[in-house]
Amino acid sequence: LKCNSGPSAPVCFLLLSVANSAIAMIFAVLILAAPLLSPAFDAMQGLTVDDECLAGDEQCGLNALQLKGEVKDENYEEVEVDLDENWHSAPDGLLAKLCSGSGSCVMGRPPYMVVAGRASAVGMESINGGNVGYFNSMANSAWSHCGGSNCILMTNPRGFRTQSRFHMHFRHLNGHGFHLKKQMENKVCKSGGWQHGGFPCGGKAKFFRGHPGVFSAAMSSGGIGGAGVSVWPGACGGGGAIILVTYHCSIEHSVAIIPPH
Repeated sequence: LKCNSGPSAPVCFLLLSVANSAIAMIFAVLILAAPLLSPAFDAMQGLTVDDECLAGDEQCGLNALQLKGEVKDENYEEVEVDLDENWHSAPDGLLAKLCSGSGSCVMGRPPYMVVAGRASAVGMESINGGNVGYFNSMANSAWSHCGGSNCILMTNPRGFRTQSRFHMHFRHLNGHGFHLKKQMENKVCKSGGWQHGGFPCGGKAKFFRGHPGVFSAAMSSGGIGGAGVSVWPGACGGGGAIILVTYHCSIEHSVAIIPPH
């Protein structure tokens, strides 16, 4: 606005001054109100994320549960326990005797196995929706010890283990293991859902992005009480892991490097 000289000039300058003051006050109010508006904006963003998960696939829902801490055990603790290299010839019950009262124990020379500390953890058949977080925590522990693309984490099914107390191996892949991983990648990296056909032990496999809650993810394949579960980190170009659920046999000695004992 511009005021011309003349009789009305004083009135014009007065109106211009009032207008500028009003604009300054509006800007000041907006600046002061910004912190109050921010939480509402954040809340709307949160609703958008939730809506996406409600309308999304099972992987989105699984990730949401993990972020909310619903598929892990917050009170999980781990201890190291020495294990004689000749333990394989020991009767059933040795692992239960060595690991009791803690969340889990890491065993082996060097370490290669996570053992459950709970007496109720008897093999894969112990896993259910109410305790799956505890078993996910053990899988996370195994993953922390061997999480590269040359690693495999695995459990054996009922009837193909020497110790009943739940335990999960973490090993390095052998040549056949790398071949099987490549075979699975060719089938699951660009496919959704569980894939089967051509996998050992009548198995089915699926790719999960990132670091899934292992046994929560495996349960989406159907019943796992009589199955073995293996995890193949660093799959599909390093974008996540393949989970293979197998039945009625063990793949441990065919895919992993097992030192002589």
